Amino acid sequence: MWHNGSMPYWFDGNNLIGLSADSARAQPQARASFLAALSAYYKSGGGRFLVYFDGDDPGESMPPAGVRVRYSAPLSADDAIVGRLHEIRLPAEVIVVSNDRSLQSRCRGAGSRVMDWKQFTLKMESRKLRLTEVGDYPEPVNVEDWIKYFGLNKK
Repeated sequence: MWHNGSMPYWFDGNNLIGLSADSARAQPQARASFLAALSAYYKSGGGRFLVYFDGDDPGESMPPAGVRVRYSAPLSADDAIVGRLHEIRLPAEVIVVSNDRSLQSRCRGAGSRVMDWKQFTLKMESRKLRLTEVGDYPEPVNVEDWIKYFGLNKK
């Protein structure tokens, strides 16, 4: 399913951008910015990314490099993620990223690992620092800007 040893991450897209399917449709830039941020991390060698969004595919653009997108209608993204975890052979190889504790619990029950957005960004920042130290960082990723843009620095 995944190539080159990259860890697969599945993202609860609407949860992480903080918008319902209807609100995200009205504000397409929020989804686009989130996907662009993930693509930048992908380009730095950060893993494989699959984002589940609630609702239907607006069909307006292709996802950026390294990011796959699935729209969950008629299911919720949560149900689509958990359902897919039950279908795959090795759910323990997947890390689901969501701030939704109920979804995290369901994913653990299906055999996957989970992390919230803060844990994920800390992992990105750690990778960024390691790569910067060895001078092998192809494209700068400003995690602080992402955190501010998505309002994730609230405690």
